[in-house]
Amino acid sequence: MEATTLREGAEGRAWLDGLPALVDNACGRWRCAIDGPPQHGQVALIVPIHHPRGPAMLKVSYPHPGNLGEALGLATFGGRGSVELFEVDDTRLVLVLERASPQTLTDYAVRPELVEEAIEIAGDLARRLAVKPLPGVTALAETTTAWIDELTRQTESSPWALPQAAIDQAQETIEQLATDTTATMLHGDLHFDNILRSTRDGWLSIDPKGWSGTGAFDTFTVIAGRREEIDQGPGLYQGIVRRINRFAAAAGIDPDHALACCQARAVSSYYYQQQVPGNWFDLKFLEVLALSGGEVG
Repeated sequence: MEATTLREGAEGRAWLDGLPALVDNACGRWRCAIDGPPQHGQVALIVPIHHPRGPAMLKVSYPHPGNLGEALGLATFGGRGSVELFEVDDTRLVLVLERASPQTLTDYAVRPELVEEAIEIAGDLARRLAVKPLPGVTALAETTTAWIDELTRQTESSPWALPQAAIDQAQETIEQLATDTTATMLHGDLHFDNILRSTRDGWLSIDPKGWSGTGAFDTFTVIAGRREEIDQGPGLYQGIVRRINRFAAAAGIDPDHALACCQARAVSSYYYQQQVPGNWFDLKFLEVLALSGGEVG
């Protein structure tokens, strides 16, 4: 987990050094036994364990505000469209989760027709996740001030990167999301790698942000799955629109609103890709979305 040290410095190293004790304490508290090698992502350690309820995963997340909503989100979903939350500690950063298969939707979608099916699977999950939030859930609208501030910094650093019209369109959408009153949950980071095969219920989502708001927000990360399967030539925009329509139909959301959210997120991601080292997204995909406008038809 070198990325944690590089990103968080001394605090990240101290957290890494304390992980063995956190894992031992959690296993003792919840009567769990480790039964597999640990795994990790960018912000968490995942340890396969056996819990009194059966096979499970112990997840220990880095203490960052962005990681605090997961437990409440999972508790709200209650296993409908997501893995179940078995245990959570007082910090909301140490969780015991239902264990699903390691097969992700990315692993499954190896052919064009399976990519289309995967988009529909994700859309169906988004629809099922749209439940009434529990008290304390963060609304998507509450996150938009930080989003606008970040976009302002990005555009000031690279004013040449995109036309002003694209930036204005993105800002208008974000301002609309700031007044969104949708009273149901969304995932917040729904993409193919956050959807796992499950013997309990077909496919289940993991790693939610724990937000409430319009499911249109999740369209962007879903349609970006297996981007290499979209026509990379003149048909790229039409291919993107077909994906948006497919997801929107399965999720039960307005496709034009989904396109608007995709455009806004693509503008932010385009600047991020330009300014932060790494290959997060391919720029052509982001540029085509950022420059899109109007209705999906």
